[in-house]
Amino acid sequence: MPDSSVDAHSMSPSDMLMIRLSIVVGGVLIALFMTGDLELIPRELAGTYITNRVLIQLPILCGLLVFTFFPQFHRYAQPAFLLMVLSLTYANYYLIHAAWEQAAFSFPYEGTLLYAYFGFFVLGMKFHYALTLMVVSSLGFIGLMLIDPVYGQLTVINTGFVVGSLFIGVIGRHRVDRLLGELEEANGKLITLSSVDGLTRLFNRRVLMTESERLFALMKRTDRRLAVFMIDLDHFKQFNDSYGHQEGDRAIRLQADIMRRVFRRQTDILGRYGGEEFMAVIEGSESGEFERQAAEVLKHWRNQALPNEASPDRRNLSCSIGICQGLANDFESVDDMIKRADEALYRAKNEGRARYVMV
Repeated sequence: MPDSSVDAHSMSPSDMLMIRLSIVVGGVLIALFMTGDLELIPRELAGTYITNRVLIQLPILCGLLVFTFFPQFHRYAQPAFLLMVLSLTYANYYLIHAAWEQAAFSFPYEGTLLYAYFGFFVLGMKFHYALTLMVVSSLGFIGLMLIDPVYGQLTVINTGFVVGSLFIGVIGRHRVDRLLGELEEANGKLITLSSVDGLTRLFNRRVLMTESERLFALMKRTDRRLAVFMIDLDHFKQFNDSYGHQEGDRAIRLQADIMRRVFRRQTDILGRYGGEEFMAVIEGSESGEFERQAAEVLKHWRNQALPNEASPDRRNLSCSIGICQGLANDFESVDDMIKRADEALYRAKNEGRARYVMV
């Protein structure tokens, strides 16, 4: 039946591959920064710098990379991203502090922004995680500047620049999330429109046939019983002409509602075959089960008691049902079953309507 950035609850193999590649690239970038930074920093800082990068920051990345192979990673991906970026950021803050304490060297703060933007846009952190990262990173940087006036007269300006840049990144993340949400909603509507009959909200004929073939193939592999119901409203043209198209549409929707009440399992495939004709493809254990379902459909129509005075027999509106059932292996294809169910439907029509015939 139809139901009307990286999602933390559903990651495809390609999503996982991109995340792992991104983490590896992040590690490579840190290694490349090391080659440049070691040329710029005072020699007495080399040991502290290498320890920080090699024994703290790179293991953090490696830990996240290993965690991506955990079966339930998708459930904890967003908090894991947040924890990783904050760990890298505060490791960088410690490096800035150590550089000032040991050599009065103003170590660059750009890593704070680089790590944050890596989390925002490469790892795809959701807005509320990005907002948390901005707040905690900003508070850490402000605290660091209060402890160590690393950038002298530019401390206030640099602090404002860091906080402002993080805020801009969060706003950008919010806009991305909003656009992705709108795109996902639009795609969902397009999928629904392409698969669902607009009047009945059942499968349209194209998807009905595709899903029926899929279920038939499954039943064939497992040698299980299957039934195809062809259901047609009796003297519908007279009803439509007499009571108007709105009432005709209401009758068609009513037929769909009755089918949903009778065929309630997730595996039941229901659709509008065309006009006032419907089809249901049902798996079951015995023919008696299918007969009970057909009788229940007919009972619902009797209970509705919609008058159809323009019909030749002047009876209430009803439906006729043709059923083809059996082991899937006994039929060449689902089309073969549909053809036989259609023939049974015409027999039901010829025998007086408002009944079912099963073959």
